[in-house]
Amino acid sequence: MVCNDQLVVWPVHPRTKKKLEEFNLWEELKRNEKLILLHPLDYHDMLRLNMGAKVMITDSGGLQEECTVLGTPCLTLRWNTERPVTLREHGGASVLVGNNINRINQEYQLTMTMSRTPQRPELWDGKTAERCLKEILLYK
Repeated sequence: MVCNDQLVVWPVHPRTKKKLEEFNLWEELKRNEKLILLHPLDYHDMLRLNMGAKVMITDSGGLQEECTVLGTPCLTLRWNTERPVTLREHGGASVLVGNNINRINQEYQLTMTMSRTPQRPELWDGKTAERCLKEILLYK
């Protein structure tokens, strides 16, 4: 397992739990002492979890964004993203690892040596609606 040295906290989505049960993995996961399985969390609880995490492992674009702003290193279990500004190569906190266990292990080891660096991308300034309205009015 990639995180043998860390306790893993996993808020499990209901569809994921159903698949884990379907493949007879749920009971095995419940017995793992390094794994804490949670029901899905609301936004504020997930934000608190993110703020205290050493690393997030996710396939969520929204969590990629939150990790970037909070500086939480993020391994994204996808091969592409509609949020490239969240990627480390663009100043964000996330790296795409897909489902390749060797890549996940490699990036996990590298990530655990990195410091937390909060980053607010250039246009994430709360003025998007204002810019959109300006462009719409100029379009006349």
